[in-house]
Amino acid sequence: MTDRQPGLEMAEGQPHSFVATDERRTYTRVAVNLSARCLMPDGGEYEGRVRDISASGCFIELDAFCTRPEMRERIIAYIDRLGRFEGDVVRSTQDGFALELSMTPAKRDRFAATLEKFAQGDAAALEEIRRHRRVEIEDKPTQLKLASGQTAHCRIIDMSLSGASVETHLRPVLGAFVELGRMQAKVVRYHENGFAVEFSEVGTTPKAVLRHFDPIQ
Repeated sequence: MTDRQPGLEMAEGQPHSFVATDERRTYTRVAVNLSARCLMPDGGEYEGRVRDISASGCFIELDAFCTRPEMRERIIAYIDRLGRFEGDVVRSTQDGFALELSMTPAKRDRFAATLEKFAQGDAAALEEIRRHRRVEIEDKPTQLKLASGQTAHCRIIDMSLSGASVETHLRPVLGAFVELGRMQAKVVRYHENGFAVEFSEVGTTPKAVLRHFDPIQ
């Protein structure tokens, strides 16, 4: 018998499927039990649990007190061990909501292949999805520049090859492009001490990314 990691489990009975609306293609849906942080369009943030996921969508359960999102609202979900996903709400229920995931065709094909490997018994397959793990930075000051030209000193809290969390008093609008040191990035969410960004280009190594935050000579 293949060992399963906690929170990752196959559904019993017949395999589930999810039909993507763009290609009308059926993808394998896998039953999981993973925590998720959901960022709503109004800036609200709720904790939930992903109960199933496919290459085209997932279902996220929310606590009873959480406000349910409206149809077609855009949601960002940070799913434990899998990383960041974005998509539109296609169904809202008392238990939670279904999200139609947005990704490039190439990424969707890779994700589908990975889920298929997991469905075939490869318990470690889902760990391949999140390749850009975050690294906590003890103290990394750098300069932040907004699209308006405004600049300020800030501090990198943590980072990965694809993004970073920034401590600053500035609050650029979500989706705005900024310069973090010498890195071009997009603001994707707020947190208590600042905001998080996604880099325009994925770095090659953590050391290479950190060099972009060094003081400009």
